[in-house]
Amino acid sequence: MPFSLSFEQHSLVERLRRVRENPVATYGTAVGLVAAAILVRWAVGGSVVEGLPFITYYPAIIAATLIGGFWPGVLSIILSAVTAWYLFLPAHFGWQLDQREVVSLLLFVAVGGVNVAIITLLNAAVERVLAQEQNVRVLIESAPNGIILVDEQGNIRLVNASSEKLFGYQRSELVGKNIEVLVPDRQADAHAALRKSYQQAPATRLMGAGRDLSGKRKDGSEFPVEIGLNPVRRNGNVAVLATVIDITERKRAQDNQKLVIRELQHRTQNLFAVFKTIAARSIDEGKTAGEIKYVLNGRLQALAQAYAMLADAKWEGASLADILAREFAGFSGRLNVSGCDIVLTPSAAQQFALIVHELGTNALKYGALSMPEGQILIEGKIDRLNGDGKFSFAWKEIGGPPPIQPTRRGFGSIIILDSARQFASDIVLDYLPQGLSYSLELQLSAIEALAKPEGSATVHPLRTNSI
Repeated sequence: MPFSLSFEQHSLVERLRRVRENPVATYGTAVGLVAAAILVRWAVGGSVVEGLPFITYYPAIIAATLIGGFWPGVLSIILSAVTAWYLFLPAHFGWQLDQREVVSLLLFVAVGGVNVAIITLLNAAVERVLAQEQNVRVLIESAPNGIILVDEQGNIRLVNASSEKLFGYQRSELVGKNIEVLVPDRQADAHAALRKSYQQAPATRLMGAGRDLSGKRKDGSEFPVEIGLNPVRRNGNVAVLATVIDITERKRAQDNQKLVIRELQHRTQNLFAVFKTIAARSIDEGKTAGEIKYVLNGRLQALAQAYAMLADAKWEGASLADILAREFAGFSGRLNVSGCDIVLTPSAAQQFALIVHELGTNALKYGALSMPEGQILIEGKIDRLNGDGKFSFAWKEIGGPPPIQPTRRGFGSIIILDSARQFASDIVLDYLPQGLSYSLELQLSAIEALAKPEGSATVHPLRTNSI
């Protein structure tokens, strides 16, 4: 198969197989061949074949068996023996035989039978080879990876359907061409030299292990590949069966993995820095150990929730509405939220998670959520008309006790004022008689993710009204 047409591709073999599928044709052929043998025997005359009455029948028996198989071969022996007995043995046109003629006739039948048996075995062997070859061809053709057979001269002898798809060629365009047609031009000379070197010591192995390999499509574009080499030996020659795998997706996954690892290292460092700051500030507020534990747990829980949302969204961003919903899951009837469906960048999401946690904690202890009738109005608004756009965030408490402005700044104030200034252009905190009021104005370009992250889930147990 590597160096010549397969049996199945030869028109003669194909015709023979079609004849064998038709019993009338096979037995008719046997009869016709015996008739031809009789005519030839008559044509050459008795003097030419003196003492060889069966000589013209042997080719007929052989041909009948090759064409039709075992039983047509047996029929040709029977017909040959009967006609030779009647027509060409010394008692012409008669059935009388002496002992010598009987022995001669039996010997002819025996030799003919041996010929039929041998040819039948050869036919069976050929059929097995054809069946095996067909199985191999089916496996090669259905393989998901590209398979290319290259001879010693570097010429392509066989390609499968996956190779056509990978390289954009029809197989008729590749068979007979040099394998370097599938190699980027800048690597073609080096590839030819390495191919010749491989022929000196062929072995099953990966091609170019440890190096980045590329294939070249018909349109000239390139793609990363992994190639396995397998030597195929036949008649003293060595061809190479190459399996070609397009590893574009694998390379992309590896690059993404490296990016995720770098991002994870960066975010882990940031997380420890934030944790250190939160812990230090919580302790510095001069509270008891139990109070420190409670405050620290709340702040870390808010940060953990933000990280969980970002992880679910593959660190592409998180919705402000989701952050609010998770933080105030137990107060869904006490909050009115509108305009907060903006998707925040990871850094902005972490900052907002801490800000709304501090505002909520303060409201629960001293503000609107400390009273049964207290309410919180939260409004977000996007303005895309001015430049790159702005986002305003407003927190208003009503129905709670009048807020008292603290005499000293705690960590909560640092979060909602100082930390917010990292990405907010305008921050207002007012202690109004009707309740605490807090607002931010931010550039959209600083906080908004480009699109809703894949895998993010929107959970909105909060009441949403227009304010």
